[in-house]
Amino acid sequence: MLKKYVLMMGIIVLAALAFIGTTSTGEASEYHNLRTYRVTIENETDGQPFSPGVAITHKRSTGLFHVGDKASPGIEAIAEDGNDGPAVAAEMAAQGVTDVFDINRPITREDTTVGTFTDKFTFEIKARPSDRLSLAVMLICTNDGFTYHAAGYDAGTENNTERSTDIVDPCSALGPTPLAGDPNGNQDAAVDTSPHGAIHHHPGIAGGADLSASMHGWTNPVAGITIERIGGEHEDDD
Repeated sequence: MLKKYVLMMGIIVLAALAFIGTTSTGEASEYHNLRTYRVTIENETDGQPFSPGVAITHKRSTGLFHVGDKASPGIEAIAEDGNDGPAVAAEMAAQGVTDVFDINRPITREDTTVGTFTDKFTFEIKARPSDRLSLAVMLICTNDGFTYHAAGYDAGTENNTERSTDIVDPCSALGPTPLAGDPNGNQDAAVDTSPHGAIHHHPGIAGGADLSASMHGWTNPVAGITIERIGGEHEDDD
């Protein structure tokens, strides 16, 4: 019988999400314990659409980033531009990573639909017993904010000017209101911090420029995740 695990991201913020199972030893045994999971991401914010991003299953000793460290090029690309390509490529080649999924579409704000995009996205990913699940997507209506385990983080690579000229254009199309001056691109070089700072919890939207704290702000957690095991070797009977 299939097992279903439902975890809200407020829990995952405190501890990396672990897949339940009996830890096996040996490379062959690990391979045969590979299981498939269905993962659903739900946006729980009124003002922050999510960009494309990356999800990985991995050993406890590795991950997408650590708070207090500087952002990798892959995390920087997601946090500044919603460009998931560099992170996907890097994680595909990383040691300790079991599986990588390219979240290659935006996820709209809670209870909204824009074209074919909705506030919920479901995908399948493989994992071994005791693996962790990590994901990173951009909070589109920020300079360099992104979400990891559903809390909002700041990559430390851009100043938080909150000006339309410094924010990716999809904020106008997917956000709560069009921004003045779009389309105008994202002036990365103009707002880059030099040197880059460390990854830290995002302070939120201050307002006073082109973003509004009331419309674009959020409280953590910003997302919920549902995980269901749908297949794999050595299925349990209960």
